[in-house]
Amino acid sequence: MGRLIKIFLITIFAIILLLAIAVFVITQVIDPNEFKPEIEKQAKEQANLTLDIQGDLAWQFWPSLGVSLGRTEARIADEEELFAGLDAASVSVAVLPLLYGQVEMDGITLAGLDVNLIDGPDGANWEQIGPQTAAQETPEEATTAADEEGSSSLDIPLTIPSVAVTDGKVRYRNTTDGTDIVVEHFNLNAQDVNLDEAFPLQMSLRYQDQSDMRVDLNLDTTLTTDLDANHFILDPMTLDANIAGATTMPVDVHLEQKLDVNLNEDTVSIKDLLLTAAGTETRGNIDIAALTGDMQLSGKLATAPFDANKVLEAIGEAPIETTDSKALSSIAMETTLAGEPGSIMANPLKITLDSSTLSGSAGLASLESGKIVFDLALDQITLDGYMPPSSDESATAAAGGGKEGGTANLSTSELIPVDTLRPLVMDGKLRIGNLKYDTIDASNLKFAVSANNGILQLTEASGETLGGNFTAKGKLDASGKTPKITASNTVTSVQIQPLVQLALEDDLAKGIFAMNGSYSASGNSEKTLMDSAKGTIDMSLADATVRGLNLYQTLVGGVNDMLGQFQGLAAALIPNQESGKLPSALSEDTKIVDLTSKARLEKNVAYLDSLNAVLSKGEISGNGWMNILNQDFDLKIGMQSPELGTSKYLEGTTWPLRCEGNLGGSPAKWCGPDKSGFKDIGKQVAAKAAQQKLKDKLGIEGEGDTAEEVIKDAAKKKAKEEVDKQLKEGLKKLFN
Repeated sequence: MGRLIKIFLITIFAIILLLAIAVFVITQVIDPNEFKPEIEKQAKEQANLTLDIQGDLAWQFWPSLGVSLGRTEARIADEEELFAGLDAASVSVAVLPLLYGQVEMDGITLAGLDVNLIDGPDGANWEQIGPQTAAQETPEEATTAADEEGSSSLDIPLTIPSVAVTDGKVRYRNTTDGTDIVVEHFNLNAQDVNLDEAFPLQMSLRYQDQSDMRVDLNLDTTLTTDLDANHFILDPMTLDANIAGATTMPVDVHLEQKLDVNLNEDTVSIKDLLLTAAGTETRGNIDIAALTGDMQLSGKLATAPFDANKVLEAIGEAPIETTDSKALSSIAMETTLAGEPGSIMANPLKITLDSSTLSGSAGLASLESGKIVFDLALDQITLDGYMPPSSDESATAAAGGGKEGGTANLSTSELIPVDTLRPLVMDGKLRIGNLKYDTIDASNLKFAVSANNGILQLTEASGETLGGNFTAKGKLDASGKTPKITASNTVTSVQIQPLVQLALEDDLAKGIFAMNGSYSASGNSEKTLMDSAKGTIDMSLADATVRGLNLYQTLVGGVNDMLGQFQGLAAALIPNQESGKLPSALSEDTKIVDLTSKARLEKNVAYLDSLNAVLSKGEISGNGWMNILNQDFDLKIGMQSPELGTSKYLEGTTWPLRCEGNLGGSPAKWCGPDKSGFKDIGKQVAAKAAQQKLKDKLGIEGEGDTAEEVIKDAAKKKAKEEVDKQLKEGLKKLFN
């Protein structure tokens, strides 16, 4: 028995020795480079690749059996441009397990991989790879090949100790749209690669494209794979990236998560997400169903409070200058991801901006159409702190220039991004509980917008402010060659004082204001829009005061100047005034009981077609214009005053006033009497007074437009009367 065992062991040893000798002979005697021509031939026939194996093929015998490959290049057919190349590659298996019919990989290395992918109108270059003649495989051959494959006595390797790819590069170019993407410095290192167990994996690369976007990426994870189920788990997964080109300064992004991708079930699960970038931190969990179909998201995200200006500083942008240095210092977000299949919705959504809270829902109602929807409510906000700080240099308007001035400052560059707006699909609502700005306090603000087929509409804008309310609607039609804008608004019972003070930086007027307006314009620059602007406006003002402008005083001054030109009329025109002049008004303001006006807008000018007002001391009517760009204006006003109507010579007289200048000027200098008009009235009054006096004293009614003409006419009549009288007396004596 012992002899039999001894013989068996000697036999086994002999077999092992013979196998070892055979392997040694193969690796040391046979030159693998002799197979180069055959390898290149098969590459040409089977893959349509011209293979150029520049480096040597080499065997490795102990302790691993392997083969290494030097510099090798592949070109499609006979093209000169390189399709793929590599500097070196090797693969090896352990020798001893081979003796027992097992395959244990020692490692796979690939260095200097370089791949060029080109796509164009005639197709992609990689589509040319493969046999150029269709080989017909008989069913018997296919069955035999399958049987041979299944009958292999070697075990499939379960673990690969090391897989290394170094300095790889892939370039993709599209000659049709100009896309040029390069992924370079690609390095991959995996240890103990096992398709049944988790194994560590590290990867790094640089991405760069035609827009100078550059991303340096490093990935460190543990990968679990189930190839049969197309299931991949990266847990934990850490990704660090440096992104340049999207912002002025590169941005470092750090991502941690547990990623579960199941391609068979079409799902992705992201757990314990942590994303930090430019001073922001976001955490959450996301589940994605129907990844390649009608995608549906669920989960929660939360962004911790961050300072907007610190974020801008991190990306190299200038800070936002605000009146309140603490504005924009605390911005946060939290939301629950929800929505129907084929949509991405944040509902509920909560965004905190300092002391303001925006809540509601927002997202894409349809991934296919890209429709944006939102329904949000802002509790309150004070805008003053978010405004730019006031400059020491006061901004001066384009004053002067009259009716046609102010257009020089209008830009002719494109204003409306029509190409961006035309595909926009949107439906949104925004409510603001309370809004404060300067001295204006508004509440219950409601806005609704929609967009489709290049038409954007403000379907609702309403609110309560300054004791009254307002509504407005508007439409921008960007569907055609030239954008068109239409709008309308209504203002009811609004206190005008804060609005005037805000617009003119002066407490110029107070009162209750109302208006109705409709407007239209077309074009795509400031100049074309303003030049084409048209509109109609109906306005009213009640219980109002215009400060620094007293129209009655202006009238009094004009009347007193007129009286100085017509001596002797004061007593007749101004009863009970020993001074012979009207007393100056004590107030420097004009009080308006009620005012109505109609205006139209044409080419930057608001034409006041009618103006009628009841003042505390008289009534006015008139017309004129105002340039809305440079604020120049010119009004012709007719004024009637009860105080002057006590004289029978002035009863019903309309006194012409002229108000012109610029709204930025002093109100006291705006208005004055129309001197020629006052002079004409003085002449008419003097003529009436002269007629009355002559009639009372002489019984003769003189005719004429002036007192002088009346007196001359009366004198003629008087002289004629005397002549007639003498003639009558002479005739009487003659005949008697």
